[in-house]
Amino acid sequence: MTSQPVKSPLKRWDAADIRRARQRELAPLLAAMGHSLQPLEDGNHRLVGEPGNLVVKENYWIRTDTGESGNAVDFFVKIRGMSFIETMRLLLG
Repeated sequence: MTSQPVKSPLKRWDAADIRRARQRELAPLLAAMGHSLQPLEDGNHRLVGEPGNLVVKENYWIRTDTGESGNAVDFFVKIRGMSFIETMRLLLG
């Protein structure tokens, strides 16, 4: 008889965890991950090499060509294509 691997339960984040992840500042995290950022005025940074003129400031990002925008969680899910679970682990880890 073959045994099935036991799946560990998914981590459940509460509202405070999600709020903290959304508020994670993007520029320092992206720089630490090896991304090149071009400083702009008023604390903005352009993500070099990213299509769509993507600009980050604090925990927000915007694609100035389309107007698409969001917070830190949205960035990693929408822009980087990461799962919510991977994103939460990255932002809170």
